[in-house]
Amino acid sequence: MTRATRLLQRAQPLLGRAVSQQWCSAAALALVLDGQIAEVHCGRSSRTRQVRCGDRWRWEPCPGTPIDQHSRFDLASLTKPMATSTLVAQAVGKGLLRLEDRLDGWLVDAADKPAAAVTLGQLVSHASGLPAWRDFFIQTAHLASQDRAAAVRALVLDTALEQPPGQQAVYSDLGFLLLGWVLEAALALPLDQAFDQLVANKIGLNTGFLPIAAAGPPRPLSCQSEALVSTEVWPPRCPTGLALCGQVHDDNAAALQGIAGHAGLFSSCQDVGRWALQWLLAATGQANALGLDPGLAAHWTTAAGAAQTTWRHGWDTPSRPSSSAGSRAPQGAFGHLGFVGTSVWLAPAQQAAVVLLTNRVHPSREAVQGIRQLRPAVHDLLWEGLGG
Repeated sequence: MTRATRLLQRAQPLLGRAVSQQWCSAAALALVLDGQIAEVHCGRSSRTRQVRCGDRWRWEPCPGTPIDQHSRFDLASLTKPMATSTLVAQAVGKGLLRLEDRLDGWLVDAADKPAAAVTLGQLVSHASGLPAWRDFFIQTAHLASQDRAAAVRALVLDTALEQPPGQQAVYSDLGFLLLGWVLEAALALPLDQAFDQLVANKIGLNTGFLPIAAAGPPRPLSCQSEALVSTEVWPPRCPTGLALCGQVHDDNAAALQGIAGHAGLFSSCQDVGRWALQWLLAATGQANALGLDPGLAAHWTTAAGAAQTTWRHGWDTPSRPSSSAGSRAPQGAFGHLGFVGTSVWLAPAQQAAVVLLTNRVHPSREAVQGIRQLRPAVHDLLWEGLGG
């Protein structure tokens, strides 16, 4: 039995507690250690649905399927580092993009817009001055699907800056929406195809965006028999009472048919670990299958785009004294969270990464205390076992 497996066996009761206390219906945990990946999982892909009874709704069991190593979770904002930041880093390393490039140098329709002079480096480090979030889903709900993406793009480009670029870091979905469109211009590929070709296929991942068709069910991933983990029973998008499953939870990404720079990827825990391993290799000066330049990776995981922030280029670092990465997070750790209950934290000095995937928004986004307890508890147990 490997050290990683022993550590995960100690952490598995925490996953069981999260499921039994209904903090989530599904949880998977992977530990990347010394180039190897071990995983444990708990729960089922869903637990409940809403059923109409006269003029009211009631909850009924809907137990889904058991979680295993093939189960795909909605990654939410883990899409930012796994897809968008990785693709930007690759493009910068190849000289296709520069962090100093202005937005309007890549997007013609950004000319004379509020963020025209914002640089790609400011976007990827959340120092663009753009707000954190805007509800583009509601603003474009009246439009047909073929017109909606263009409307969302126009609304993002028209959004006023809240402060001068580079002054302060504010985590922003809008900045990563813009980066997704920059990548499409620079790579001459739709974002989902760019991810497939330059990330997933390079390391053999069954991970990807699940486009929402104008009519009919979402396109499945390549593994037809896999389980997709449910997220929220969100009334505006769940008229049948069944939870979202195989359709992105993030509303703005849904308005873009499931393909966006800030959200949209679906993946298993092990696949996220395999991708994290490539960043671990790059951040420690080693060759990697994604072609990430080690010097650039070290810069991205340590350099901030603004003063007094935990944010780096595409990554976050532990906030002190409390962090979802736990109080024992090693020096030099970096990672990212996703709204639906996903996270990844990497510790280069330990050659380790921890991937925790849950569906904490199932069946509702309202309960947040469970994931706030689970994340630091899991990470502290593993960091302690690693000597962090």
